[in-house]
Amino acid sequence: MKEEFLHYVWKLKRFDLQDLTSYSGEKIRIVNFGTHNMNAGPDFLDARISVGDKLWAGHVEIHINSSDWYNHKHHFDQAYDNVILHVVYNNDRPVFNSDEQQIPCLELKTRVSQRLIESYNDIRRSLDWIPCAAQINKIDSHMAHLFLERTFVERLLRKSLKISDMLEYNKHDWESTLYSLLLRYLGLKVNGEAFERLAEVLEYNVLKKYSDKVFQLEALLLGQAGLLKNVDSYTNKLIKEYEFLKQKHHLIPMKGLEWKFSRLRPANFPTVRIAQVAMLIHQTPRLFTKITKINGPDDLDNILSVTASEYWNTHYIPGKKSPKRIKLLGSSTRRNIIINVITPIIFTYARKIHDDDLKEKAIELLYNVPSEKNRIIKRWNTYGIESKSAAESQALIELKSNYCDQFRCLKCSIGQQVLFS
Repeated sequence: MKEEFLHYVWKLKRFDLQDLTSYSGEKIRIVNFGTHNMNAGPDFLDARISVGDKLWAGHVEIHINSSDWYNHKHHFDQAYDNVILHVVYNNDRPVFNSDEQQIPCLELKTRVSQRLIESYNDIRRSLDWIPCAAQINKIDSHMAHLFLERTFVERLLRKSLKISDMLEYNKHDWESTLYSLLLRYLGLKVNGEAFERLAEVLEYNVLKKYSDKVFQLEALLLGQAGLLKNVDSYTNKLIKEYEFLKQKHHLIPMKGLEWKFSRLRPANFPTVRIAQVAMLIHQTPRLFTKITKINGPDDLDNILSVTASEYWNTHYIPGKKSPKRIKLLGSSTRRNIIINVITPIIFTYARKIHDDDLKEKAIELLYNVPSEKNRIIKRWNTYGIESKSAAESQALIELKSNYCDQFRCLKCSIGQQVLFS
C-alpha cells in the first residue's frame, strides 16, 4: 500500500465514517477534512475535527503505520505541532509531537473496503498499455473530457516552461528562441540533438544578416553542420562561400559526425531539412513577429509551405542525383510544427506579456488543427477514445506519458473514477 492511496481515501471520504473513535476510545466527528497539501508539511491543512468534547482546528497527517511519524522525523519538526489528528492504516505505536503531547489517532484498517484495496493493487500491478485498461469503458465521458482539458493545458504549460528556459539562454530574443526550437523539432528523435547543436554553433543573429540571400543561408547552415563536401559544382560554390563567411564571423563548425541518415525517409534527411530552413528564413526572416499576428492555422500553414532551393529538386544528398521531386515541407510536418513549436511559443509569449486574448488565441489554435495520427493516438483509439483536434491528441499524449506510464492513477480523474466509483 502507498501512503498516497490513503490520502485519496481520506480526501474522497472512501472509508466507513460511522461511529468514528480515536484509538484511545474518544469519539471523533469530522467537520472539515482539510485541504490537500501538495507542498512540504502536514498532508491536509486547516481541518476542523471534534475529538471527545473539544473542537480542534489544525492539520491532519496521514501514514501507513503510526510509527512512520518517527521514521519521518516529525517529532523534531515544529511544523507538525498543529496536527490535530493522525490518520493511519495501522496503529503500531502512540505518537507525540515536539511538545510531548500525544496526538489523537484514527486507524483505518477495518474501515477501508478490501475490494477497494484490491482494485488499487490490481491497477498498480497492471501490465496493460494503460493501468485501467480493463475498466476504462466504464468511465463517465463528461468527467473524462474535463480531465483531458486539464491535461492539455498542463502539457502546454510544461512546454512553456522549457521555452522560457530557452528564452533565458537566448538573452530574451524571441526570434532566436523560435529558430532554436524549430531546429530542435525538425531533427525529430534521430537528429534532434544534432540540430540543437547546430543552433548553438550558428546563432540566428548571424543568419538574419543574409536573409535576402538563400544561397548564403544554405552555405552557412550546411557548412556549420559539417555537411559540405566538394562533390559537384554547386557544393564547390557553397564551400567557397562558406569559407569566406566562416572567417568573417569567426565560426567553428560541427564535425559532421553527429548526423544520422539511416532509418530515415529521404524527405527527412538533415540536408533536405536544412535547405528548407534556409528557405524559410529567406522568405520569412522575422518569423516570430509574423506568427504572433496570424488569424488561424491556415495562415501558419501558408507561412510554413516552403520548398528547398532548385538544386534540391534533384538531390537528397549533395552530389548524389535523384529523380526530380520538389522538396516541399510536408503537410504533416507543417501541422506538427504548428502543434509542437508555434503554438507553445505563442502561448509562452502571451504569458510573458500578460496578454490573455493572445493566450486564448494560442489555445484555440490547437482546437482548430486536426488531431495528430501517431502510435499513441492510434492505441487510444483501440480503447474507444477518439480525438478530433490537436488539443485532444495533445491531452491524450500527456495522459499516457505523465499519468499512465508513471502510475499516477490517483492524481488522474479517470483513475480515481475507476477506483472509487
